[in-house]
Parts: sequence; structure tokens; C-alpha cells
Amino acid sequence: MTPFRHVGLILTGAVAGGLLLAPPAHAEPSYHDTKILSTTINNGRPIVMGTSGLVEVPVRTEIYDDSGGVVRISARLRTIGGGYFFVFLEGTPGYEMNCVTATATTQICTGTAMVRQYHMDNASAGRPVHLSIHGYALDGGRYDNLISAAADSVPLLKQTWLATANATPEPVRKNGTLTVSGQLTQPNWNHLTADGSTYVVVGYPSQPVRLQFKKAGATSYSTVKTVTAGSDGKLKTTVKATTSGTWRWSFAGSTTSVGSTSGADSVTLYKVAKLTVNAAPEPVVKGRKLTVTGRLTRATTDAASTFVGYAKQPVKLQFRKSGSSTYTTVKTVYTDAKGYLKTTTTAKAAGYWRFSYAGNATVASVSAAGDHVALKK
Repeated sequence: MTPFRHVGLILTGAVAGGLLLAPPAHAEPSYHDTKILSTTINNGRPIVMGTSGLVEVPVRTEIYDDSGGVVRISARLRTIGGGYFFVFLEGTPGYEMNCVTATATTQICTGTAMVRQYHMDNASAGRPVHLSIHGYALDGGRYDNLISAAADSVPLLKQTWLATANATPEPVRKNGTLTVSGQLTQPNWNHLTADGSTYVVVGYPSQPVRLQFKKAGATSYSTVKTVTAGSDGKLKTTVKATTSGTWRWSFAGSTTSVGSTSGADSVTLYKVAKLTVNAAPEPVVKGRKLTVTGRLTRATTDAASTFVGYAKQPVKLQFRKSGSSTYTTVKTVYTDAKGYLKTTTTAKAAGYWRFSYAGNATVASVSAAGDHVALKK
């Protein structure tokens, strides 16, 4: 007989026309040929649980017995190697799986386990979940603790959550520094909330989490760097902002927990601005009129390769007296339709003249380099 996977099989005897529910005192354990050929748990996917709720886990197994299969089967899911996770499949005790004949010696048996949060403990997280069955074959032979193969198991994993990424400041100057924060959490399957309804959520420390970026207009994210979660699961790092786009955190998962992805935070770059100034005549007679011109332009894209005039913007005309380190505002001038500036003022002292633009929600602030004007003696 070709050997199959089996654990602890015991033949207890039978009587003609029925099953023997209790073995006779003289029965000796002997080899029996009821075997699990293959099992699929949860369609081959991990069983994942958070803090509460219900996970419906379908189970399918193929069972061999030379008498044609089994007539009675008691089934449960259980972890191997640690933890106390076990849950019986739904149905009448002793008949938790429904079996149909596949061949002269095999049956396909199906059932469902309802997994709830109170089945969990931290020691069970990451453990392989197997199908364990016992019952009676068609010929009355009893089998005990028949466990599915390791290759057919699925892991029991904790849910994880990543808080929505928070990138600041928003907007940010091109090549400026962004600070991105977040937090990775998971359930603690050993501690309930005060009302006993759910497990508490705690930070998941020391885990590698990827900071990812998607450029505005792109369809996919790329990883910028990997950050290790702190003792409370919190995440924080800095990056250079080179273009507008969205930032998010991504956790690949661990041996005990599934991966997760945070909500994204969109950050727009300020458009780069340029500002020129020219004061004339130079030098100028004290008390005479000085004409100050210039132009305000802004970049059309984050690349800052093309600039256009910025119309109807308030720009301050400022003066710094020679020997001083501080500019003072003389007046406010508005750009024309093409971004040009022109105004007059009175020359009272030698010093530097400049235009200064405070910026707005989309365009960065900028100040022109000062234009020195001396007084005629």
C-alpha cells in the first residue's frame, strides 16, 4: 500500500450493518487507511483578523479510505507550533463537514469555520492553520487527530493599519524640505477594551515601512526610502520636495501580520517666481524723481524651465539706506498684464532699491536683488 500523510490513526472495530461508537475493551490499536489527500483552507489565503468581527473560512478536503470514504467527520481548524487557536467547523457535532463521493475510495468534504476575535491570542499570530479531523469511515473504522499536511496550511495573521500620511509644509518650495509622518498599528490579541467588545489597537514597533511618492499625473508609486517604526509605531522622516505629487506609507507585512497601505497626502510645489528691479537715473540728485522698473514672472511647471509674466500682483517697493541692513516698504505697486512694474519715488538718500513679492497660495515669494543708487553731490 502506498503510504499517505497521516497522524495517529486508530482502528477500533465495527459491527455488521453499523458503526461501533465505542471500541470493545479488547480492541488493539492498529493501522487504518483513512488519509487526507489534500486540503484547501480559506481558498489558500491567510486568515486575517483585526480587533473584532467575524471571518468566514471555507474548507475543502479530499479524504481517502479503501472502504469508500467516511460517514462521520468531526472537524476543526487549529494552529500548530504555538497559541491556543482552534475553532470547530459549523454543523452538528460529529458531522461538521458535508462529504460527497468522488471515486470508489475518495470523498470531497466541505465545510465552513466562523472565526471570531475571541478565538485569538498573540501566540497564535503567524502560526500555520491546519484542518484536524476525526470520526468513522464507511467500514466502521475510527480515525483520530488526522491533520492536514503543512503544505496545505495557511497562516493566521493580524490586521495592520497605517494612518494617512501627513506631509508638511503644504505647499512647499521647490527643493524644500518636507516632513512626512504616520503610524503603524495592529491589534493586541491578549487585551480587550474596557467594555470587552474588541481588542485594543497598539503601535507596531521596529517594522520597516516604505515611504512612497507618486508624481502628479503619474499612475504608480515608487519607494523613496524605508523608515523603521518607533516604539509606539510612529513614523517620521524628511525628504526633498522636487515636484508636486502624493505621499503615502506602505508596509509589506511580517511573519505575524499582513501588510497595509496608508491614505495619501497630496503636496503641491509653489511655482518658482523671478523678480527684477532697475532704478534710474543713477546717480540721482537728492530730492529728485527716481523711476523704478522691474518685472515679476512665474514658472509654468514644477521644472521651472519656462517663465511667464504674472499679472495683477501686489509687489512692494522697498529701500535700504546705505549702511543699514533692513529694508523698509515705500509703497505697493501692481504688475500690469505682462507682469511689468513701473513707479516713481523721491530720492532722499543713497542706498538700495528693490521689489519684493510676498507670494500666494500657488506662487513662492521672491525679492529682487537690490539696485544701488548714489546721490549726486
